[in-house]
Amino acid sequence: MKLNYITIMVRDIEKSITFYQELVGLKIIRRFNPGAGEIAFLSHGESDTMLEVIQIDGAEKVSTKGMVFSFEANEELEILRDKAIKQGYAVSEVIDRKPKPKHFRVIDPDGLTIEFSEKE
Repeated sequence: MKLNYITIMVRDIEKSITFYQELVGLKIIRRFNPGAGEIAFLSHGESDTMLEVIQIDGAEKVSTKGMVFSFEANEELEILRDKAIKQGYAVSEVIDRKPKPKHFRVIDPDGLTIEFSEKE
């Protein structure tokens, strides 16, 4: 069984799309307006698990504690971390504690913890 997509009810779809495109490297696979709001599916590729971001006025927005989305970085961690800082995101220090790979965390526009780790 394959995980198809994860849905996040966001406050500002443009900020969310910018975050996931610029820092995570996701691309918009599909974007549409069903009438009550806007929906975008982002992914690294057509066959990969997608991230669905939805902005609908009046709908409950995502709020979570204890959940971390982890991505393997495609570039050097320090470069990616500096990029996140320049874009104004809340960023942790680089953490290097085995057995987990070297990583850092960023808070996305909706308060979700996103972790970037180096390739093993």
